[in-house]
Amino acid sequence: MHLHAKTSAVSAHIANVVRGLYASITRLDPRHAVIFIVTSFGVGQAVNRFAPLNRFLQYQLLFIPAIVIAFAEIKIFVASVGKYKAMIAAHPTRDTGTYIAGLLQSYWALPGLLTVGSLYIYATISLKYIALNPTGYYALVMIGLVMLSAILGQTCYVYYLLLLYRVAASETFKYNFYFPARTDWVQLLTRTGARLSNAFFVLGFIYTLVFFLNMPNSYITISLHPWRIVLATPNNVAFVVSWITIFIIIILAFPAYAWLKARYLRILIRRLKDISIGEIELLITEGNFRSKGDVDAELKYYQLMTNIENSSSEASDASNILPVALTICSIAVHLIKISESFSP
Repeated sequence: MHLHAKTSAVSAHIANVVRGLYASITRLDPRHAVIFIVTSFGVGQAVNRFAPLNRFLQYQLLFIPAIVIAFAEIKIFVASVGKYKAMIAAHPTRDTGTYIAGLLQSYWALPGLLTVGSLYIYATISLKYIALNPTGYYALVMIGLVMLSAILGQTCYVYYLLLLYRVAASETFKYNFYFPARTDWVQLLTRTGARLSNAFFVLGFIYTLVFFLNMPNSYITISLHPWRIVLATPNNVAFVVSWITIFIIIILAFPAYAWLKARYLRILIRRLKDISIGEIELLITEGNFRSKGDVDAELKYYQLMTNIENSSSEASDASNILPVALTICSIAVHLIKISESFSP
């Protein structure tokens, strides 16, 4: 019983720490980023002189910016959530602002942090990507920061999609009646989604590239005659699980997130248009213009409905090709690595 109580207390403490992570990130500023970049680069170069790691500079040039970008985008997302909550404080949908703010105070990021973070730290060690020396310990710290920022960032994306779903399912709205897509809070949600898509597609590509650089060609061999795949890694299970995981959470999940984002925004704008058009149709019915012979008034209302129908129905980032391009690049990295593994 005592052990159970102690375990529960530790779990509660960890959950409280996770709840406070987003608030802590909002206190970061450019000064912290500069200190981190200079310190991590300098310390890394110093320890690497004593225990050199192959491609160490390349890893630094990929991981250090990735960590800074990820935390910066998380901070921007949290600020956008606060702005959205304030913007709709007097709206019928104000509960959605409370909902997303509550998600940021929850501990739903904890399972991802524990499972995915532990997996990649374990895989890095067991697959002998690093040695347990000063440079290796430095690399583990950097990998830990990458995992922390990546999981928190992806959790932000999931929270954002849950918010969009909840907003789109709302019954009443306060919005731009004639141009729904130009509504201030709709535009804020659109810009927030665009930033999330672009930032984490870039980060996903960086993570994929690092895995590409890490894996020796000798770890996997693919022969065509006869067809077979031969793994020669220190830990085949960790190798397969880590690659499957990165394929699912980057190659599959990020495009799915982007598709859901665009879909929910279209559904939301469509609903707002339908509400506007429905209210105008009600005015036409109540005005009984046709029986009164007031054709001009009726035509004006119909023209107004046409204008609303023909107004923008797409998110402002609908033509954004960066996520598509980076997804293709990530797939290409996997294909290059696979092609290098073929044997006659």
